[in-house]
Amino acid sequence: PGKIYAFQVRARTAVGYGPYSGKMYFQTLTGGEHSEMVQDRLPLIVGSALGGLVFLVIAAIAILAIIFK
Repeated sequence: PGKIYAFQVRARTAVGYGPYSGKMYFQTLTGGEHSEMVQDRLPLIVGSALGGLVFLVIAAIAILAIIFK
């Protein structure tokens, strides 16, 4: 986590290799950033799960009401 990587690329053709590109730097997420992302999404996950549960309960009540009516 938090490592910086540098990349250079070059093309290979029938006549050989071309020049390297400029360096491009990328950094991986730190451990804290990953846990913050999960914490930001936790209310959405819990809300979706509870919404699905409420839908199933209402559907079950409606089905039971139709069957026993």
